[in-house]
Amino acid sequence: MVNSNIRLSGKNLPIIIYFFSTLFMVFFSVNAIQNWQSLWAPGSIILACILPAIAVLVKNWSDLFKKNVWAIEFKFVLAITILGMLNICFSEDQFTSLKGMGLFLMSGILVFSISFSLFATKQIQKWFIYLCSFCFIILLGYGSFEFIQQFNIPEKGIYLFTGNAIPAGSLLILLSAGPLILLAKSKNNWHKLFWVFIVLSGAFLITLIAQRGPALTMVVMAFFLAATKRKGIWIFTMVSLALVGIGYQFADKVPLQFKSELLKKETLLVRMELYHIALDVLKEKPIFGLGFNSSLSRFIPDDYKAKIYPSDLNNSFQTMVVGIMVFDNMALSFLGEMGGIFTLAYIGLGVCLIINVSRSKNSDSTQTLLILVVLAGFFMHSMTFDSLKYPQLNWIFHSLLGLIARSKASDQEPQIHITPKY
Repeated sequence: MVNSNIRLSGKNLPIIIYFFSTLFMVFFSVNAIQNWQSLWAPGSIILACILPAIAVLVKNWSDLFKKNVWAIEFKFVLAITILGMLNICFSEDQFTSLKGMGLFLMSGILVFSISFSLFATKQIQKWFIYLCSFCFIILLGYGSFEFIQQFNIPEKGIYLFTGNAIPAGSLLILLSAGPLILLAKSKNNWHKLFWVFIVLSGAFLITLIAQRGPALTMVVMAFFLAATKRKGIWIFTMVSLALVGIGYQFADKVPLQFKSELLKKETLLVRMELYHIALDVLKEKPIFGLGFNSSLSRFIPDDYKAKIYPSDLNNSFQTMVVGIMVFDNMALSFLGEMGGIFTLAYIGLGVCLIINVSRSKNSDSTQTLLILVVLAGFFMHSMTFDSLKYPQLNWIFHSLLGLIARSKASDQEPQIHITPKY
């Protein structure tokens, strides 16, 4: 008698490990860093980042040294990694930079290398898109639970496992690439209705988070998406005007939580003031920067005279930034903390990916376009938020970059072996 045991090929093990690591990073990484015991926290994060990398390396070991020419993406990865190490060496706070830069490289640049290696077929890419959609749906359910909790606990926010409302919105924005792609590719009407509901529910939850950054991100995404469609800009303009008119008409009925957040100007002025401080940092340390996560306190002395932040507000500029001492802007963080050379190398990787996509004739244009729309919105949000310092955001962001880099993936599916047992 012959029994057929269907099992996935061992070649798929790196994908499985990477997917489980993705789930861990999305749902548990921040909690691990903030609440787990000292050894368990870094150990779990390192393990989640290193295990898929080891699995990919073992899988591709035989081919790694056979190729005389490495892909240009890997050359950029190598350059960024070396520059990151130099940033630690020249940092004003080497231990802090070691932890911050190490986490950034592991949960970002290393993840890009992993995803670039794994997303070699459209089938595997589809699995990742479904994984993003699954995480998105779970966060919708948990976010709804947190919103209901606010009726009993007014100070309770919608944090989505991130410990902060702002990265919670960013996480939804990045993961929305999954539902948006599945919506665009759905041929069944019921499937389309389901993904429309999921996307709109996500937009509504981001609105309930009541943060300006994620809300601005949705506007930017809608604008870029409208720009790709015929007459889309006109529709976008009309809808925007209608929403502004409705908002003005019912301004008095807006909940206090939303109104106070939308009208708060102190944080905006602080961020504008930080541009001047970043310029001072660049003048002094243009090559390697202050060091990743190094404090800005040296550039904000007690007698610092703000150039933009007005002195007649209730809270002084020094009061607003005490205990924070970060740029609160990813672009300024790159330039000021990581240095000009590191920033140029990182931008070079992004430019390289865009050039390769624009030259490709066999790329999945719909998928790539939607990912670029999501990343465009995320980029705008990063101008008001140190987004990539959160490991789960860093992970998903660089995974999406890996999808873009593999836009020319083949249709070949991973092999499934049937092993007969006698």
